[in-house]
Amino acid sequence: MANRSWAAEAGLFFAISVLFFVSITAFDPFVSSYAAELGVGPALIGSMVGVTGLASMFARLPLGILSGMLSRRKLFIQAGFALTIVCWTAAFLAPGAGTLFLGKLSNGLAGSTWVIFTVMFPSLFPDRDGAKAMAFISAASPLGSLAGSTIGGLVIHAYGYSAGFSVAVLAALLALALTFFLKEGQPPARTGEPTFTRRTLTSQLSDKRLWAISLLGALIQMTMYGTRDTFTPLMAQQLGAGPIAVSWLANTHLMMFGLSTALCPWLYRRLGLVRTGVLGFAAQGLAIVLMPAAGGLPALFALQAAAGIAYGMAFTFLMSIVLERTRPHEKTTRMGFFQSLYSLGMFVGPLLLGLLVDGVSEAAGFAVWGALSAIGAALAGALYRRGAAPVAINAEEPRI
Repeated sequence: MANRSWAAEAGLFFAISVLFFVSITAFDPFVSSYAAELGVGPALIGSMVGVTGLASMFARLPLGILSGMLSRRKLFIQAGFALTIVCWTAAFLAPGAGTLFLGKLSNGLAGSTWVIFTVMFPSLFPDRDGAKAMAFISAASPLGSLAGSTIGGLVIHAYGYSAGFSVAVLAALLALALTFFLKEGQPPARTGEPTFTRRTLTSQLSDKRLWAISLLGALIQMTMYGTRDTFTPLMAQQLGAGPIAVSWLANTHLMMFGLSTALCPWLYRRLGLVRTGVLGFAAQGLAIVLMPAAGGLPALFALQAAAGIAYGMAFTFLMSIVLERTRPHEKTTRMGFFQSLYSLGMFVGPLLLGLLVDGVSEAAGFAVWGALSAIGAALAGALYRRGAAPVAINAEEPRI
């Protein structure tokens, strides 16, 4: 950072980002368990979990465009926190399937503001540190999710499912208060180009490489949301896990996700960028295929840890390449498109896996999802064989 005020701004922004993930993920490990307790079937549970991704899919790109056009990015972030507060308060005051669905819907809409976070934060750093800044802000996801699910698990264990909604509300309240100390927006583009034009949008929508990266993002989110956030908790319950164990099953994935995200710059230099991504996709698929055969909680936890490491490698690879060779005024639109399309996987994953589990079997559903990860590994390798500019990590070029 160029000076201490920038460092303080980055620290504040990171703290808000962690609270952001606490607020939208605190109840995630328990949604399927709570819905099953309410009598909701597997297919509808998948729909309930997946509505977060559906809302994000439709909201992220328009939100990225509007926030850039109006240059009021902080206002949109604040609106997201306010929505979380209102909807999860309703779920707390009137617990039930309807308000649970409303809360998950609000998670998708509020979560759409992440596109703004991922453009604002790197703008605080010099251009040469853009990839490093993106990896740093990406770490807010596992940290915030880990804190949220841990606190949520403790609260639910002590006071019941509906009390867990208060964790999301309190985190959003604190984050909203902190945003008033955050400076507005990012500096004007150095090139003097407008933040958004029609040409900006059309150039991104016609970019085949962006489509390929975004579809890979959708695939990996399909797998993660269908397993970790929906049916792996139910698998753990069948093996005798209570609320604390279920929360720590999710935490295991999050901790390993965070660890692999932090290690990705090192992995890029040792393995190469593309090998890191391909290995992540392949390892995730193998772990998922083996999960239904887990004979007890220790084996399931070990497989969950492997899946978390793999997911971190694959997803950070995609985040590292999506904005490469992108001009400053195109970044919000490009990131909005990427996040909108990968949100499709957040919706489709739980829904389709729910239909497979309900109509065929749990093992068959997880086998299909493992195969999809293998396909993702092949596509990631093919994407880079077609040629790409390398991503600089701390001014060093990783091996392709």
